[in-house]
Amino acid sequence: MRALLARRGATDEATGDPGERRVAQITLWTRVAAVVAGLGLVAVVVLGVVWWTALHGASAKTATSRDDALAAARQIAVNLQTLDYNNVDRGLAIWESSSTGPLLTEFQKNHQQYADQIRKVQTSTTAKLVDAALSDLDIAAGKAKAIASVDVTTTQTTNGAPSLPVTKQVRISLDLVRTPDAGWKAAAASAIRS
Repeated sequence: MRALLARRGATDEATGDPGERRVAQITLWTRVAAVVAGLGLVAVVVLGVVWWTALHGASAKTATSRDDALAAARQIAVNLQTLDYNNVDRGLAIWESSSTGPLLTEFQKNHQQYADQIRKVQTSTTAKLVDAALSDLDIAAGKAKAIASVDVTTTQTTNGAPSLPVTKQVRISLDLVRTPDAGWKAAAASAIRS
């Protein structure tokens, strides 16, 4: 009988106890699951740090400044090409609120002359942005250069009747300066000749 038990024990050891094999498999899968969970946790932490850095780092600040300058350039290009002789003082006030430095000084100095001239010729212009881009951006200095293209529709009133509207595409170069209170404004503006 002993020999039979000895043979049976040898067979169990050779084939292994099914219960022990199951425990060994569960232990192996538990270890694999723990390693996978640990790697997942590391990936979440690393991706979280990368995401936070992208959202709050220097690149994000540069992108925000670029977007702000471009949005301002788009609006300024439209503002400086829109003026209605029926409401010329309001239009010139928009010009002045869109400018700073030498350009603002020019608008303020010539405000009355521009108003008188526009009222005399009874011209209205309305601009619509086609496209704009920044050609230079210096965040530290608070300066940018932009190029914008706008469609300017002009009508002139003669003897109380408006003319047919004429639309012309105008390209404008803008030198922008970031002001402490009001964001980006134009310090210089000029038409780009074809």
